[in-house]
Amino acid sequence: MALFLLLPALTVSAPASAAETCTIDLVSKTGLPAGAWLNADNWLTPEYLRAGLHSPGSFMARKKIHGLPAPQPLKRAVQTLDLATPTSDPLDQSKRSLSFLLTTRLAADGLLVMRNGQVVSEQYWHGLSAQQAWPLLGGTRPVLSLLGAMAVAQGKLAADRSVVRYIPPLSTQTGLRKLSVQRLVEGDSRFAWSAQDVDGWRSAGGWKSGGKAGMRDWLAQPDRWDVGFAETRPPVGEAAPDDDLLAWALAESHKAPLTQVFCESVLTRLKPENPVLWLTDGEGTELANGLALSLRDFARFGQMLIDARGAGGRSQIPGWFIETLNASSGKRKAKASEIEGLTRGTELRYGFVHLGGAANRIALIGPYGNSLYLDFDRRLVVALFASYPKEYSPSLLATLEQLWEAVGSATQPAKKR
Repeated sequence: MALFLLLPALTVSAPASAAETCTIDLVSKTGLPAGAWLNADNWLTPEYLRAGLHSPGSFMARKKIHGLPAPQPLKRAVQTLDLATPTSDPLDQSKRSLSFLLTTRLAADGLLVMRNGQVVSEQYWHGLSAQQAWPLLGGTRPVLSLLGAMAVAQGKLAADRSVVRYIPPLSTQTGLRKLSVQRLVEGDSRFAWSAQDVDGWRSAGGWKSGGKAGMRDWLAQPDRWDVGFAETRPPVGEAAPDDDLLAWALAESHKAPLTQVFCESVLTRLKPENPVLWLTDGEGTELANGLALSLRDFARFGQMLIDARGAGGRSQIPGWFIETLNASSGKRKAKASEIEGLTRGTELRYGFVHLGGAANRIALIGPYGNSLYLDFDRRLVVALFASYPKEYSPSLLATLEQLWEAVGSATQPAKKR
């Protein structure tokens, strides 16, 4: 789609207004007691996944963003969602309940459903609390694309300019000179990284042990970007060094750390209920896949996107961005889905998933079932945190889509179902 384009505390104030500032503290990783089975190299493996997602601060340094005025409490709807509502299980086509899909098929840890800005269901399992920040991991990438679109709209980035124009330390990287801001923000293509490259990138970020340099040092290594582009489009939610390149460009274009950019662009309007975390490398640089939100604030983010549609000048989110995410592919016959497991006509757009079938539906899909579904026509938000034992699979995605369809039907007034 075209782009129309605890260490000593570090306190940063975002100049949104005198009454709306973020406090940003750099917090060191806490580690675990000697003898713990969980460690820096296995916390995101299937066996330890749920325990790892509950405690990312044990293995990663992070920035804690807080200090904004408290938001208005989420309103509770009169009509609530009954999780005993029957639906079809896509794995065997048998009749199951929503609760079964959530707890058995999706390994859900938390669910929050809002319609018209009101909560119709809020559930937590396996020790997750309403206040706990949960890492989005690869689900952070669409948020970076949103920040990139906002930066283009504000004139901080030019869509047709080379990325290296904004990152002086990479000015000698010939492999980046033809990479435009537009192409990077859209995320429709990726560099063809080898398994060894990806392993080194993960170590540099602190996602696993063994890193000898920080993320930006790794990105700036001589000839790092002389690898060419992959021949196929990236799979949904797949994290890659390209994401950290975008994070660096955003920080440089704003002349501020990424957490401050996020605070000024999003959080001062979102007004999160709970502290927001952003995982960093060992040098305190925010990682592109490091955003962590509470479930309530994740749902608020979805509601903010819905409210931005048609808001005109009242929203800093560019109207064209929301319309591009929702735009129909045309009247021609829907093409095969770009993502196996989802409806025909489904496409990746700016890291988000434009869903085929009924109009004006998108999703942010991170690994392990973590997802945010938005139906703009129904004003429906479905926020899910989960610990599914694979990052992605067709059966996982098909089950998510069945959940969204069933929740959408069950939350409509009786006469509209």
